[in-house]
Amino acid sequence: MTEDDLKSRCLAKAFDELDSGRISELSLRAIARALNVSHQAPYRHFKSKDDLLTALSCECFKHFSEHLNARTQGENEWEGLRLMGLAYIRYAVSYPHRYRLMFNEHHNGFALTGEALKQAQHSFLLLRDQLGLIAKLNQSAQQIDPQADAMFIWSSLHGLVSLLENPLTDKLPVRESVLKNLVDHVLDRIGTGIQPRSDA
Repeated sequence: MTEDDLKSRCLAKAFDELDSGRISELSLRAIARALNVSHQAPYRHFKSKDDLLTALSCECFKHFSEHLNARTQGENEWEGLRLMGLAYIRYAVSYPHRYRLMFNEHHNGFALTGEALKQAQHSFLLLRDQLGLIAKLNQSAQQIDPQADAMFIWSSLHGLVSLLENPLTDKLPVRESVLKNLVDHVLDRIGTGIQPRSDA
């Protein structure tokens, strides 16, 4: 086994643990046992569990960005923005443990640096640049602030994801139809919030 193979297999095993919801049980020694290599072998590529988590986050953000980029472009740039929002939600629902690792668990001791931070920033820049494209192609949309509005959309979607995965949401005193159409409603409201105003 080459060193590149060992590193790839370590990451693959870590992803298995992450996607199975066992990230808290992850350790370099456990990975070594699973791969039938010496306890010290994974340490040639990862200094610690935190270093491994940073590498996992980097790969997750790459996958996340690819998912956003793979969305259908839509009939126009406005529809493209909506489809990007939908792709965000679908990723969070399809890969909940990866999403939590990227956005919710940095307080557990590891921080994004280097390539991992660059990948995290790139996923945000995809949204910012889509808003910039809208402002550029639509004279009536000049009031859009790509950075501020990207933060508005990102925080709205993050909050929506939190509601979707919280068991309390299904017990709130709201109509079943509200919950069923919640994603579309939020995306519609986001679009309404940044659409050109009649007095702009």
